[in-house]
Amino acid sequence: MLTRKVAVVPIVRHRKTCPSIDRGEFFPRCDCPKALRYSLNGRQYRRSAKTRSWVIATEKAIELQEQLEKGGSLVVHAETGTPTMEQAVETFISGKETEGIRKTTVRRLRYQLGQFVRFMSDRSRFFPGEITATDVIEYRSAWDSWKSAVTRQKAQQNLRGFLRFACVRNLSELLNALKPVRLSKEDKERLQPRPFTETELKTLIAQVPVTFPDAKKAARLVALIHLQVATGLAIRDSLQLRREDISDGWLRIERQKTGKKVRQKLDPALRDELMKIAYEQYIFWDQRSEITSAVGLAQTDLRQLMQDAGLWIKGNLSHRFRDTAVDFWLGQGCDMTTIAGLLGDTTRTVERHYADLASKRMEERLAHAPLRQWGHHE
Repeated sequence: MLTRKVAVVPIVRHRKTCPSIDRGEFFPRCDCPKALRYSLNGRQYRRSAKTRSWVIATEKAIELQEQLEKGGSLVVHAETGTPTMEQAVETFISGKETEGIRKTTVRRLRYQLGQFVRFMSDRSRFFPGEITATDVIEYRSAWDSWKSAVTRQKAQQNLRGFLRFACVRNLSELLNALKPVRLSKEDKERLQPRPFTETELKTLIAQVPVTFPDAKKAARLVALIHLQVATGLAIRDSLQLRREDISDGWLRIERQKTGKKVRQKLDPALRDELMKIAYEQYIFWDQRSEITSAVGLAQTDLRQLMQDAGLWIKGNLSHRFRDTAVDFWLGQGCDMTTIAGLLGDTTRTVERHYADLASKRMEERLAHAPLRQWGHHE
């Protein structure tokens, strides 16, 4: 038998106009009204904390919890050795860490699943076997305020992964309850490939020394653009490119995201350009900061550059260089399997992302196909 005390938690009651509304009810850094929430005897309660301060609301939550505990505790019966939901989350995340996933992904998992555990705790459910289809449906309904359906899709993917790991008896009904998250028209448009035209590329590169007068920084940024446009490398893979990865004129890496191999023949002039601006071990990364910080700084520079050149599209930064590489390869007649090999991706993924781009390129080629003509007889 596991005895669990009443848990009182502070929450935020966001105003509709709050800029942090998408961050959820546990985001402490806004001035919206705070409330206290707890479950007792199978029922959920909420009362105003009568403050806009998260610190004060937390103090009041502690005071209320002490008052409620004087009246008794919640008692939960479970078989010996059954892990709680909190323990299951920690084990699940530990397993993911051993797979080598990025720190940002770990933080996202910890945040999202931590919210789910708190949600279930408020309902007096503390073990994976106690989760019901109604619970996951109502938990997911809180995501409706999120603007991006892509974010909701990824959050649901993480939740489904945890449920598969932690639940056995009730798994089928839980997964069936989590129906696919549909993309809106706006989401689909935002995810469309946005390759640069040759004219736009020239404009962008000409803008580099204007936005960044420092000659060394400008040279590195131009080299980064040349590399990404030529190879389709993701920004993180580009920044972690080492001298030895291109030493023989071939690009040979394993992608950070997928672990798949990338093998490409490099233009000799590009290889020389990269070696000329390279640091001791890496081409672009000086190792003075974490790679995540280096990626963030590079993205900031690219955003500023694109804005100054009048070419920035919200939500699209370095991935546009990848789109440009794919567009070029399609124009040269490469098939999807070849492009998948060049990118270090699966053919299915490439087809899903670039089907429309391939269709446009096919129409261009068909327009130049020879026509059989019949002479007109008078």
